[in-house]
Amino acid sequence: MRYFSALCCVTSIAFAAQSYTITPVGQLQFRFEDKSKDYTPLGALYLQDDGISYSDYIVGGTFGFKSSFDNYDLNSLLYGVGRLKDKDTNSLKNEKTFYANNGDKFLYIGELNIKRDFNTQSITIGRQSYKSNLVNDNYRITKNSYEGLRYDYENQNFTLQSLYFNKIASSTLSNSVPFNHKYGFLGYGFGYDTSGFTTISKHIINKDLSTDGAVHLLARYGKEDKYISFENLLVDDLFNTSSVVFAYNINSIYLKAGAIYQTSIGDNHIEKYIESSQQGKSLKAKHYQSKIQYKKNKLKLTYTITYTPYDDDSIYQGTLFSPFSNHASWLRGLNTSHAIIADTVSQKFSITDLVYIDKLPVLLSTAYVK
Repeated sequence: MRYFSALCCVTSIAFAAQSYTITPVGQLQFRFEDKSKDYTPLGALYLQDDGISYSDYIVGGTFGFKSSFDNYDLNSLLYGVGRLKDKDTNSLKNEKTFYANNGDKFLYIGELNIKRDFNTQSITIGRQSYKSNLVNDNYRITKNSYEGLRYDYENQNFTLQSLYFNKIASSTLSNSVPFNHKYGFLGYGFGYDTSGFTTISKHIINKDLSTDGAVHLLARYGKEDKYISFENLLVDDLFNTSSVVFAYNINSIYLKAGAIYQTSIGDNHIEKYIESSQQGKSLKAKHYQSKIQYKKNKLKLTYTITYTPYDDDSIYQGTLFSPFSNHASWLRGLNTSHAIIADTVSQKFSITDLVYIDKLPVLLSTAYVK
């Protein structure tokens, strides 16, 4: 696969009038992808072709403004993609992660929110991006955006954040999973919509169901590389996911361990709409992660291993649902998550270092993923 991406950021410029400021914000990109794919024998037989080569390019991203007045912030951003090349009649020759589900350009209000600060606390209402392991922005050309209410508290070594949301607009990264694919929920939802907002149940299983939304909670004690955290995502009448992470630094050695547990709740809509071979099973997934890293100056040696147990009584044998995040595991590929399919063990070893050649910084990096 060959690819090239150019990134152009819109820098912030503030215009102040007394205590009022307005600042252009966003990130506009020009993306060019040149790809060559060879199909497996089975894929070649199904598609009647040994492989495919194509190029695609767009301009897109997020752009808008942020204004501040006293303790209030107003944030407004458009999310969009403009085609610089006509859509190919062969859908395989359109870079899926650039566009809406149907391969078209799009533009919508991705963020529109107001934030109120109260010293160590803040409240945000409206459409907004969000970052955590279980709920994040899944950033590609555009981000995941959530419509709801957010609360943040931070004081010394303790951080608390919570988000209630009832609608979501998926990032273009969602299109790396085929629409309604049975494993689509692993990182991006089962019925995603990348060109506007949709209900939570439609995002997850492509059905409009009676759900009161989702609540995410993160509590963390400690700073940087020494902390313990608890994270919980409750999706009304669908499922609950809990995560615990412990991290500690000993001189040049960094240790991290965590576990994720997931169960069905409420009316068990997941069980009702999965394929017939999984009927009669409930969602009860587990996922374990550990990481050790050696750091000296700019050199980093990292080993990570994750394990998802097998359970024949669980949906897809214990596969983990992660519809709002591609960060459920610490092992991630370019476009997807690793080690969240049941009965899998994934490992990664990486080396990174920063050296100077003729006073120019050069980042050296290599990784092995299994």
